[in-house]
Parts: sequence; structure tokens; C-alpha cells
Amino acid sequence: MARIRTRLPKVFVGHPFGGRFAVSKFRRLFRELPFVVIYGDTHLQTKHLLQIMKQNINQSDFSIFDLSGWNSNVALELGLAEGLKRNAEKEYFILLNTRRSKEVPSDIRGLQRLEYTSYDYKPQSGLGDVLLKGILAKEYWIKTIKKHFSNDSDMDKKLLLAVKILAHLRDHEKLTRENVKSLVRGTRLRESKRDSVLLVLKTLKLIKNSFGGNVYELRKKIFS
Repeated sequence: MARIRTRLPKVFVGHPFGGRFAVSKFRRLFRELPFVVIYGDTHLQTKHLLQIMKQNINQSDFSIFDLSGWNSNVALELGLAEGLKRNAEKEYFILLNTRRSKEVPSDIRGLQRLEYTSYDYKPQSGLGDVLLKGILAKEYWIKTIKKHFSNDSDMDKKLLLAVKILAHLRDHEKLTRENVKSLVRGTRLRESKRDSVLLVLKTLKLIKNSFGGNVYELRKKIFS
């Protein structure tokens, strides 16, 4: 039986850099969610750099490729990932912004892909929602956290706050009440609901109080 991975994923992400692709909006959503990201270099030209790209894909838990606009360099990265998948069972996901690309080339048209139309958390159409529910939802800690919010009318909002908290603590030593207010902006979660999210993360021993009580830090090593 395969061992369950309890740390949050390290992912290789390939996406276009030029044209009308919204790089900053795209990457912002990855910063807000608890991935550890290695971005592909779409200007690779030498064998040495191609080897580095293979190594990065191989060292990641899985890969994500955005084929919006059908960028040739991202297609190259996808091809490398497909080859590595055959040898090492490396999974990958394909993203497609259907406002920019209605379809992909016929030779990969049969591959499953996750479609989005906006760079936000709109249910089923926002890239953030797609990343959370289509990819992160499979992760051990995300599934475990979600169980604590089942049958709650604010389940989706609470889960989003929880993963944003973990992403914040991936990049920062501590989390303050002001940080939580910033992370919850737009969800309309009341303070009691925010506290319930913090309590779940504490109950799971993912975070702990530090620096005097109303400040939190990671308790478990959940990132690579």
C-alpha cells in the first residue's frame, strides 16, 4: 500500500509569459494557496537547462500546465512531464482559460483538463476555486480540515480561510489577528467563524499560539 503524503505538495507549474496571459494574477492565486511552487522557465534553450527542467518536474509531487493560448514552450514542458509520467507515474494537470482558448490541439484534446474563466474564487469558474477543489482537495490535510467543516453553511469560506492561513505561514514566521482579517477579506466571515477556523487548525496541531497568545505559528512541518 502506497504511503500517504502528509506534507502539502511541491508542484512544477508551466504557464505562458508573453502575450495577454495575466502572469501576476495567475501567480497570486498560487501564493494564496498552500502549494510550494517551482515555475518553469519558458526561455530554455540549452540541453543543460532542459535537464534542469526535467529535474524540477521529477522532484515535484506533480505538475500543472496552463495551455491557454497554446504556448509552445509550455507544450515542451508538458511533453517532458508526459515522458516522466510514463517512467515514474508522475501526475500532471492541464489548465485552460476558456475565455482565451476554446480548444487545445487535437493531439491532446482527449486529455482531461480543468477549465476556468476568471482569476478569483468564483465557484466552478474561478481559477482559485479550480485549484482548491480540483487539485488541493485531494491532499491529506485539506481533506482532513474539510471534514471539520462538513454540514456547515460556510464550509467553503472556512476552508478557503484555512488554506490561506497555511499559505501565509508557508511564507511568514507568524500569523496575527490583523493577518487573519486581511486573509478573510471578501468572505464576510464573522469573527466567531474565523476563530472556529483557527480552533480547527489548532485541534489538528497544524498551528499553535506563540509570541504572547494572539499570534500563531506552524506546529507541524507540512511544507517541503
